Amino acid sequence: MKQQAILILTSEGTHPGLRTAPGTGWTKLFQAADYYLDLSYKQDSEQGLLVGQVLREGGVSFSTGKATLLDPQGTPLQTAELTPKAGFRLTVGNLAEHRLELTLDQATFDVALS
Repeated sequence: MKQQAILILTSEGTHPGLRTAPGTGWTKLFQAADYYLDLSYKQDSEQGLLVGQVLREGGVSFSTGKATLLDPQGTPLQTAELTPKAGFRLTVGNLAEHRLELTLDQATFDVALS
């Protein structure tokens, strides 16, 4: 059963580690059960970059994980494998209406991007 990730913090504009002009990107923090998903998006011309990392107090502990970008109809566009010590990067277009599906072991979370 899919659970909804909860948006707990959002910031638009310039982001540490990502070169962005004001208004061309955002950073969002989601809670998904005991995990946090730190997600940043930068739009540059026609291409964008979605960067994420799964965090957990006391250290991240999952054995398998993946992040899947879905189009508005729910069709998978890209998938990135996750490890407890590394984040992910997806090269994307316009994210309007797209979703991210985060799977950690047996739990799946729906992450609204817009």
